[in-house]
Amino acid sequence: MQTRTNPAASAGKATLTERYVRAATRRLPEDQRVDIGEELRASIGDRVDTMRVERPDLTDEQAEYAALEELGDPDQMAAGYTGNRLQLIGPEIYPAYMRVLKAVLFTAVPAATLVVAIVDALTGASFGEVVGGAAWMAFNVALHIAFWVTVTFAIVERGSATEDMQESLGTEWTPDRLPDLPHGSRGSLSELVAGLVWLGFLGAAVIWQQFRSPIQEAGERFPLLDPHLWSFWLPLILVLLVAEMAFEVVKYRLGRWSVKLATANTVLGAIFAVPLVYLAADDRLLNPAAVAQIQDGWAAFDPGVAHTVVLVSALGIWAWDSIDGWRKALAE
Repeated sequence: MQTRTNPAASAGKATLTERYVRAATRRLPEDQRVDIGEELRASIGDRVDTMRVERPDLTDEQAEYAALEELGDPDQMAAGYTGNRLQLIGPEIYPAYMRVLKAVLFTAVPAATLVVAIVDALTGASFGEVVGGAAWMAFNVALHIAFWVTVTFAIVERGSATEDMQESLGTEWTPDRLPDLPHGSRGSLSELVAGLVWLGFLGAAVIWQQFRSPIQEAGERFPLLDPHLWSFWLPLILVLLVAEMAFEVVKYRLGRWSVKLATANTVLGAIFAVPLVYLAADDRLLNPAAVAQIQDGWAAFDPGVAHTVVLVSALGIWAWDSIDGWRKALAE
């Protein structure tokens, strides 16, 4: 058996043993991960001790490398632990999946339902129409959230597995292929998926209000946002939402904050906030026809106040997100 040195150990990175244990246990349920990890560390330790006795010429790092090489591919070991079950969402991320799904459902569904009910009531709909429209909106929002959260988690999980698989295709497994341990500052998978879902929800809402606006009169629907903005501003906002989603993935993949990442976060946030601030400050965001319909049922509605709320919210979210990014970067 040919034995190679371990460059990672000499560079001061996480030991091969810890990387091996994580690779073998990362897809296990959380309640099993600690116990099996301890058993695996003990087994590796025994193998290293045996290797030192059998081959006293080896250094500690070389003995560890040789022991893991004998132990074999951690993915194959993990398959033995898990029984190789077929499932859409695996046990490693299922708890996070359920937390995100519940959190988004319990916040987005009531909010969307309440907005539709209020708008229907203000535009003169009957009680039955208000209840029916709110129920239909609740069903649709819940269905879309469940679908997109599930799809996002499934893609993230399988994307990670695909990467690992592609790295080992066509070559015999060696400890050199062990993934590094995640940095302590890596954002959680729950945060990544929640961010992607919320950004996707905002983009879908921009499109939905154009074609399925609840503000209507005599069968004619009135989009809440000015339709003239589709000539430039609304497509730009959708593109920036996609850019924000890509940036969320980049942040997660990099694993830790840095000054460059915080700078990019601030700049991208400013680019996204500028169109909203500009349109709101110029009272160009809301559709005048929709405003007139709302004022027919609610004379006190002031589009100027609504534009001010959008302006302040856009600036506040940008400032908070930028400060949070710099705080994390400077703490590294």
